[in-house]
Amino acid sequence: MNKCKLGDLRRAAGLSQQELSEKSGVKMTTLQKLESGANDLMGAKVGTVLALARALGTTVEDLVSQ
Repeated sequence: MNKCKLGDLRRAAGLSQQELSEKSGVKMTTLQKLESGANDLMGAKVGTVLALARALGTTVEDLVSQ
């Protein structure tokens, strides 16, 4: 699977994986899998994607775009 932009957006926001996990309410293991490409962000639950986008101050569209 392709790596998503999640890691790049997280780093640009100056957040660690732990900080993003706490801010978004998404489990750290889920973040790690999404960032590594082990899980596809397009297959994630809508609530997960929305929580990550909000925590990063971006849109869902920007988060999932290639």
